[in-house]
Amino acid sequence: MRNERCGGVATPRWFGYALQSLVYLAQRSEFDSRCPSGEIADIVCTEATLMRRILARLAKANIVEAREGRDGGYFLRKSPETITLAEVYRALEMTEPLCTGLMDTASDGMIGMEIKDTFSEIMKETEQLMMVVLEKRTVADLVRQVYEVKK
Repeated sequence: MRNERCGGVATPRWFGYALQSLVYLAQRSEFDSRCPSGEIADIVCTEATLMRRILARLAKANIVEAREGRDGGYFLRKSPETITLAEVYRALEMTEPLCTGLMDTASDGMIGMEIKDTFSEIMKETEQLMMVVLEKRTVADLVRQVYEVKK
C-alpha cells in the first residue's frame, strides 16, 4: 500500500484512486450492496482517510451516495454508463493539473524563468484536450476494459 498524504487539496493521484473506486463500486452495484470506505481503500491500495475525502467529493457531485450506520457504505448514485471521466475529474476540484511535473522543472535556472510562460500555455492546451477525451469515456467503459482483459 502506497502511503498517500491525506491533505485536503486534491492531487492528480486522487483522480486515479477515484476512477478505481468507481470501477469497483460499479462491479458491486450488480449485487445492490453498499461498500465501506475501508474496503474500497484496500482495493485501490490507499488509506481509508484519503478514500473518504475522495468519496466525499464524489458524493457532493452526486456521483456516489454515502449511507451511515451499521449497514452503511458507498454506492453509485448514477449508472456507470452516464458517469464520464470528465465529470469525475471536475468533481475532485483539483488545484493542480495532471501535468504539473512540467512546471516543477521550470525553476529559477537560466532557462527555467523564461520557459515558464511557454510551459503554462502547453499545460492549458493539454488540459483542454484531455477534457475532450475524458468527456468521451465513462466508468462503464473502464469496467468493460478492465474485466475484458481478465477473461
